[in-house]
Amino acid sequence: MKRLFVFGTIKVAQILCAIYILVLTFSSSPLGLKDPKSKEIVDIQSSQNTANGFILFNGDYRPIVAEGNYQKLCLAVSRISAFSMYPVMILVFLTKCKAALTFLSKTPFSMYMTDDTHALHIYAGCFIFWGAFIHAIFHVLRWADQGHIALLWEHQTGFTGVVILVVTPLIVVPMICWKEKIRYEIRKGLHYLFYVFAICMCFHGGYIGYVLGFCISLYSLDMMYITLFMTEKIETTTFQVLSSGVLMSMNVSKSFQKRGGQGGFAYVCLPWVDRNQWHAFSLFEHPSNPSKRQVFMLKTGDWTRAVHEALQRNTVRPVWVQGPFVSPYSQAEAYDNQILVASGIGITPALSVIRAHRDSRRSNLIWAVRDPSMLQFFLEHLYLDHDGWNLIFYTGKETLNPALISLNTNVRVINGRPDLRIIIPNIIYGIESLLGLPESYTPREISRVREMVTEKMYDLERCGVMNNFEKLVELTSFASRHGFILTELMRDMEEAKQGAQVQRIPTCFQGMQVPAHDLEGFPGANNLSLVIDFGGDMVHQEETDSTKRVDQWHSNANVSKNNAFEHESDCSSTPSISSLTQEYLGSESSSSSNRTAMSGGDLSELLKAFAKNTKVDSTTYNAPLCSVDPWDDNDQAKDYVKNLDRGSVLSTWGILYCGGNKHIGNDLKRISNQYGISLNQETFTW
Repeated sequence: MKRLFVFGTIKVAQILCAIYILVLTFSSSPLGLKDPKSKEIVDIQSSQNTANGFILFNGDYRPIVAEGNYQKLCLAVSRISAFSMYPVMILVFLTKCKAALTFLSKTPFSMYMTDDTHALHIYAGCFIFWGAFIHAIFHVLRWADQGHIALLWEHQTGFTGVVILVVTPLIVVPMICWKEKIRYEIRKGLHYLFYVFAICMCFHGGYIGYVLGFCISLYSLDMMYITLFMTEKIETTTFQVLSSGVLMSMNVSKSFQKRGGQGGFAYVCLPWVDRNQWHAFSLFEHPSNPSKRQVFMLKTGDWTRAVHEALQRNTVRPVWVQGPFVSPYSQAEAYDNQILVASGIGITPALSVIRAHRDSRRSNLIWAVRDPSMLQFFLEHLYLDHDGWNLIFYTGKETLNPALISLNTNVRVINGRPDLRIIIPNIIYGIESLLGLPESYTPREISRVREMVTEKMYDLERCGVMNNFEKLVELTSFASRHGFILTELMRDMEEAKQGAQVQRIPTCFQGMQVPAHDLEGFPGANNLSLVIDFGGDMVHQEETDSTKRVDQWHSNANVSKNNAFEHESDCSSTPSISSLTQEYLGSESSSSSNRTAMSGGDLSELLKAFAKNTKVDSTTYNAPLCSVDPWDDNDQAKDYVKNLDRGSVLSTWGILYCGGNKHIGNDLKRISNQYGISLNQETFTW
């Protein structure tokens, strides 16, 4: 709604400017320019000026003579196109005054500002492009009809107009139409021709000179302030190189933290790659150190490829950072219920929003990603301990680890592209109707599967035909088929002497020397090979490349699930599974009798202890069972959401998108219009 208000206000201002110039031009003198006697647009004080094509107005000779209906029509079109550009001429500069906008975003003026200044900048630039050509064409047609075509090179209005017509396409067209064909550095260099454009407009004639003079001065002062007071050198920077890009972590100053708060974006310059190039990246906070900022540079363009190549050798060389600046994602605080949509590297601002608001608002994440290494990496950085859905849609060609695809909590990794027309209404329907609350889904599902695993353990014990190793394999496979990892269901760990956490398994399975190749053929063997504890401590085997990859996938799966288990006490009336670890999983305090019983292959003690933690106390957990899966089509969802009150209910919902996928952007615009939900978009596809 705010976007419609801002853009609507601008268009009204443009219309008023057009009406003003029509009245001024075609009103009779002295209010306007029309001769009361001849009804023509002429210089009533000098017939010689009229013959030369000029009118002396406010001390300037203006080439705006028009005699006859044809010339008057041409003059009307050219002047309407010129004056309707006045508001957007101002905005095309103000929308890039980043320091001023960041400051204003913290004042009450922000309530009247657009959330996406870049979209406004594009609108203004495109209008100026077409307006300038329409303005010039109808001036030339009128001058040609008068026989004054020489004004194009003999008068400052004509000469500056020619220069403007030459530089305007170079400024606008590469940024709009030729993004894929022209390197960003070249397009950005051509964009700086706006200085030539602004200077020519200052001498073009009329009031526009004062307007553009003010705008270019304000923009220059803003840039100077950013350079002197919002730019800092990071002396020591940490880089982590992945196949798809580079993660840069840096300790920023207190003033940087104070200026930016959470998220935002910054310009980064790596002088040892190219000291003349500054590139914009979204910022997100380090998971364990909120004062540290991180950016992820996806390897897509020439500069990011050069960075990736330069970092094949470890370095901590300094970088320069400008910012932070406000971004459309900063509007997330305006909504109680957030739907964060991201494609590719657009996940980074969503991380900051989730971290900042996980205790006060409901953040639902929808992330489409096709790079498996990026998916692996960011699963470690997701803040999943919040009451929202985390839906990750993998669109790559490489096969993912089945343990990720089968996760069965509020964190779901799904093969395929997201159908936002289904997912977004389903999320809203499930949460507003209380039939699809993620926080209800997770603990109930965990408890249910733990009960099933317990029953399976008893069945295996009664069966008596399997050895302990085979039982462990079967339990691992059973848990995996239901979307969980066995070590997560029994995940409490003991503190090692060095302070590290070590996973343990039942004593009855300790001491088994099982070569890695013997795991082949067992269901769930990939998971099992990573969790077997030989003699109570993790064995560090020599890893092959394939083993390392499996270990990385398993580590990511563990990270993505850990937070989901943090609330397990909410649905269990008994002590946590740590007591199980203390008593039965081979801790140093365990009695020798327990060790003897377990090593003998008797799982009964383990079963009893594990079963204690599978019962749900109905007095402490009354939330309804989740019956709405957001990724599945639901006939009721769309009608339900349409019937929600837009003023009191849907106004608390907001969609925020970061990414360069046009199809996703267009789908979100349609969804926003269909349901009346606010949409904020952040993109750096310049």
